[in-house]
Amino acid sequence: MRARSLLFTVYGDSIRPHGGEIGMRSLIRLMAPLELSPRAVRAAVSRIARQGWLRTRRVGRRAFYSLTPQGAWRVEQGVRRVYQVEPARWDGRWRLLTYAIPEGRRIARDRLRRELTWLGLGPLSRSTWVTPHNLTDLLRELARAHGLDGNVAIFEAAHLGPGQDRALVERCWDLGAVGARYRAFTAATGRRAAALHRRLRKRAISDEACFAEKILLVHEYRKFLFVDPGLPSALLPSDWPGRAAARLFRDVYQMLAGPAARFFEAAFEPPPGRPGGVISP
Repeated sequence: MRARSLLFTVYGDSIRPHGGEIGMRSLIRLMAPLELSPRAVRAAVSRIARQGWLRTRRVGRRAFYSLTPQGAWRVEQGVRRVYQVEPARWDGRWRLLTYAIPEGRRIARDRLRRELTWLGLGPLSRSTWVTPHNLTDLLRELARAHGLDGNVAIFEAAHLGPGQDRALVERCWDLGAVGARYRAFTAATGRRAAALHRRLRKRAISDEACFAEKILLVHEYRKFLFVDPGLPSALLPSDWPGRAAARLFRDVYQMLAGPAARFFEAAFEPPPGRPGGVISP
């Protein structure tokens, strides 16, 4: 399992609600239950910082790390979707982003496509992406961040056919494949939850192990951000397996939250000069 990806999960789930900044010593303690060595943690932090996701604040000889605006934006979008209880009601409108980016800016174009997928947009055509969610401000911000203001256009529209809105969904997203992944997640997590429940009832699992289990649960569930657009219920089948997966995720998360929080509080040293208040997900 990649240290870089796990670090993003830990930042979004645990560090962000406690001010968003952490020292290396605390970070090494938190990552140890996930079987990441101090060397692996340091290497991952250095790599993420070079990529522009983390910034460093030095206090004497010690370094403290927090997300850059770019990193915070990415994590906030993930947090918003992972911990969302119910999809927002749909207003019946579609938002479209089209682009015309020359081949000489192919890297920027590919990066834009990855970000659009991350936000849950689907490709209506190679250069036109759609979403039923009102992400207009986010899309403007995304275009501006990548220096593409002059290369994109954003629209709001109604789908007038031919076909129904669900036919448009099938054209833009492979819900069959996404549903299969949800069913696999639910089966595996259900078995794991039963075993964890027994161990918790018998007090046969440590706070440290509960923290690791919770982070791994979020880490697995977070992968759906790359494949599931989070469509409104009106555009989904009545038996959509994502609903059962979301309920199971919340139940198991709550089951582990108490002991996991105890471990975090024991391992986390609040950075000097920064408030340590807790922010809800």
